[in-house]
Amino acid sequence: MTEPKKLLPILRVISTHGLKGEVIALPLTTNDELILNAKRFYLRAFPQDPLEVESIRPGPGERVFLLKFKNVDFESAQGLINSTLYLPEEELPTSSEDEVYIYELEGLKVEDSKGRAWGVVSEVMPLGEYSLLRVESEEFDFYIPLVSEYVEEVDLENRKIVVKDVSALAELGKK
Repeated sequence: MTEPKKLLPILRVISTHGLKGEVIALPLTTNDELILNAKRFYLRAFPQDPLEVESIRPGPGERVFLLKFKNVDFESAQGLINSTLYLPEEELPTSSEDEVYIYELEGLKVEDSKGRAWGVVSEVMPLGEYSLLRVESEEFDFYIPLVSEYVEEVDLENRKIVVKDVSALAELGKK
């Protein structure tokens, strides 16, 4: 099988489930259909050898998935804990105008509506109903909930996120 050109993070394996080789994974996208319809996932270390999906279903609790891969037993599944599962960019549906993939947010500049620069998104943490943006600069290291109460606009074309007043959040993360 040929290696995909660009791999994008879709799931993060957090635990095993049962004794038959299932894993529990957190989504790194809000597109559940993308996850549920995937036929295979890739590990960055072995892009030439994808994990073939035997079954995928929503898991217990909010926003987790149970996955079983072909030829993966309990011991092999334990080795997947803390791994990120990827899909090739060419297998992802194109996002609509008001939709972004989490991987697209990392590296974006964060500024408020008055033009004050707060830093750069260094990490996106999915948390059930919403995600947290980790914003880092020389002065700050803080988190902003990715919700309309804080985020006014995600401008992928100009590589920036415009936020409302986040000074109180930034003060909590002052270095």
